[in-house]
Parts: sequence; structure tokens; C-alpha cells
Amino acid sequence: MNTSPAGIALIKEFEGFPFGGRPYRDPVGVWTIGYGHTAGVGPNTPRMTEREASRLLQQELDRKYEPAVEALSVADELNENQFSALASFVYNLGPGSISAGTGIGRALRARQWRRAADEMLRWNKAGGRVLPGLTRRRQAERALFLRSVAADGLEPLTPKERRLVREYDRLLAAKRVGRDTATARNRRIALRAAMERRRKAIWHAAEAAAGGWERLNRRARYSQLLARSA
Repeated sequence: MNTSPAGIALIKEFEGFPFGGRPYRDPVGVWTIGYGHTAGVGPNTPRMTEREASRLLQQELDRKYEPAVEALSVADELNENQFSALASFVYNLGPGSISAGTGIGRALRARQWRRAADEMLRWNKAGGRVLPGLTRRRQAERALFLRSVAADGLEPLTPKERRLVREYDRLLAAKRVGRDTATARNRRIALRAAMERRRKAIWHAAEAAAGGWERLNRRARYSQLLARSA
């Protein structure tokens, strides 16, 4: 199973893309770049574009974090939202966070799904301090874990944005199972460009006035489009 667009959007929203893709120290002093990448990063690491950071995020999910979730004995029983929430969780905290020795790890192995979701909320500290950003992230991961798969999370989008996103997701799903064509690739490129234009328009509108992000579902819409077009 792969991390869903909703899971990617969640990771990108909370990791952020600070300092225009330049390396920085996170709250506990670890050198970081892009969407939370830390391996081999230092003060002289070259600046990264959003697109490069998106590719690196996907590679790390594919190679390290999704396999950690798939290694769970109950992995075959997880739905897409549960899997994606856990992928975000371990991307932020490391695979050890869902080991058999943790509260969430024990709850997952016991198939106590509600308890597992609640256990996520305990992981909101860095350097021994509760961080508001981590608290919000754990709440978002818990909400995704408990969300019905029937709800695709696209409700905040405008009808046009939903059409763009659903077509793009359908073509991307076909690619992942080997059903890809030149026509489909060109269409994905066009859809990505359209979604990029939409999210930039949302950004400019939101930044133009105080409180602009809280109007017209702009924050949620931007996050969904960013996950697919950066």
C-alpha cells in the first residue's frame, strides 16, 4: 500500500518547506531540509526546490517508512487512511515509534484501533517539551487514522479543484500498477500545472489580507493541491 494523497498532504503541511528549501536546524537542533529530510544534511547542503523535496519525500516513504508500516503483523488489516496516518507518524518519529514496546505498537498489534489512535496524541514532545505544532500534527494524524475511507477528504475543495484532483489521483493510481501511457503522462503534467496555478492563486489571496487563510477553506485547499503539484 502507498501513502494516500491525504497522507502526503498532511506530511507536507506539518513538515513545511522552511527557508525556501535551504538547510535549517529543527526545534531540537537537527539539520533539516525540504519536507523534514535529515540524513546527511548540514549547513552547507545545497538549496532544494519544492519539486526536488517532493521527490525525496516520496523516495523516503517508499524505501523506509512505508515498509515499516507494512512490517506490522496487522498491516493487511489496515485501511488506506490508517496506513497513511501511520506513515506520517513514523516519518516524523521513526519506525521505532510503532514497535512492540510502545503504547501505539501494542494497541496496533492487539487490533485496538481506537486506542492506537489515542496513543498517537502522547507523542507531542521534542526535547522534553510539548510543542503546539506536534500536538496539532498528532491530532491530524489521529483524525486521518479514524476517518472513514468513504470520505476522501476533498470536501473543502471547489468543484473544479475536486475534478482536477480526482482525475490526477486516478491517473497516478494507474501508473503505480503499471498501466501508464504517453497520453496519461502528458495529462498528469497538465493537471499538475493546473493545480499549481490554483494553489498559487490561493496563496496570493490568503496572504493579501489578515485572516485570509481562514476564509473559503483556503488552508485545506492549498494543502491538498500542494501534495499533488509541488
